[in-house]
Amino acid sequence: MMMPKHVQLLQKLFEFIRPERVDEIARETGFIKRKRLVTASDFLSLLFHVHGNLVDCTIQELCTKLLTEQDILISRAAVDKKFTPEATAFLQRLIQEFLLEQQQLQLPSLSLTDSWPFSSIRVLDSTVVSVPERFKKRTQKTQQASAKIQFEYDILSGQSTFLHVAFQNINDAKMGASRIPFITENELCMQDLGYFSFENFKKIESKEAFFISKVRTDGYVAFKNPFPSYHPNGKVIQSSLYHRIDLVALCEKLVPGEYLELEEVYFGRDAHFPARCIIFSHNEHREEQQIQKINRRAVKSGKVPKQVVRDLAGITIYISNLPEWISARQIVELYRLRWQVELTFKVWKSNLEIDHFKVMKKERWLCHLYGTILVYLISQLIAYQLRNFIWEEKQVEISEVVATSSIATVVLPKLYEMSIKKGQSFKDIVQAATQLLLKTARKPKSIKGTAFKRLQLI
Repeated sequence: MMMPKHVQLLQKLFEFIRPERVDEIARETGFIKRKRLVTASDFLSLLFHVHGNLVDCTIQELCTKLLTEQDILISRAAVDKKFTPEATAFLQRLIQEFLLEQQQLQLPSLSLTDSWPFSSIRVLDSTVVSVPERFKKRTQKTQQASAKIQFEYDILSGQSTFLHVAFQNINDAKMGASRIPFITENELCMQDLGYFSFENFKKIESKEAFFISKVRTDGYVAFKNPFPSYHPNGKVIQSSLYHRIDLVALCEKLVPGEYLELEEVYFGRDAHFPARCIIFSHNEHREEQQIQKINRRAVKSGKVPKQVVRDLAGITIYISNLPEWISARQIVELYRLRWQVELTFKVWKSNLEIDHFKVMKKERWLCHLYGTILVYLISQLIAYQLRNFIWEEKQVEISEVVATSSIATVVLPKLYEMSIKKGQSFKDIVQAATQLLLKTARKPKSIKGTAFKRLQLI
């Protein structure tokens, strides 16, 4: 299996963590101030060997790994002293370097048909890494805190496009706005209701980019009134300019699986934002699931949900500025690809165990947090690039979740070692990883088709 282009790209990717550059960053951040037994490169290699997880490993186990994997004999106290504020800054800087480095590479994207108007599909969401209730009192002394991670990436190339870690609750719409300056022409942006903002949609449009989002079922959707009312002085009555649509009456005759598009509609009582409005009717099972979700939310918040929310539990409303020649069904299918970012968080939590907690000093926990993120970002990009290569060469679809997890836990440490040695073995490791993914990450054929397959066919 020949793959010189992909091997060269991955070797260039590892340039940002070559030993000389890693040591330079360590000095700039104050992580390494003078010659030590464990260098910055050794510390990074250790991090890759435990796939960023510094919580589940004891200090003694870290010492053992340093000895068995890197032939470094060091005491537990010396390892513990490595976890400092400077170590946290060092890992944060490496993440920044990675995000910059990947932007410089001409990364191949998943091949699409020429009919699509967008060049990338950016999916954005957030996840919370919370301190368990049983640890909250004890972690107050160590100052360990919950973290909210905002993450966006392109599902066609695997490139990370936005990342923000906060230790306080920040409004999603506000954070969604902060990544808009980095959006380029002809990109498609998808996010859930937490990021809904007419102002953000306007900014995305000004970038000549596209968006798809869900709309609250109790949201304001209206037609422009052709016969508004006027005051005696001749001025138009503002409240009569638009006529709100009765969505409950409109949707009561929709059959499950039906798509309905409303033409020339406006969203928002005050915004009056013009955009495409697509309504999709779910089956009874999905409607029942949604009603249960509404009930759970009501119990948790103590607020009685609006009747219109219950009445429209069986439908989903979408807003988009994609061209009209893209059908309502295609827009719904495209939005379903947003689920891919949820799979990202599944790998973070289920496979890399980023949300694991135990009482330890704050700096070690922060190294665990940023270390896991760094491991994931690198592994995801490699996994998606190999996925694209396998599709082009074999027309075989592989699971991104399995691929990313396998690379993070097995392949990445070996790739890092080979990148340091700069030998032929790097190519051998990449080819072996590709063969491994073909065997272990191959997706079974599905009647409905996977997200990847739908993207090829819709």
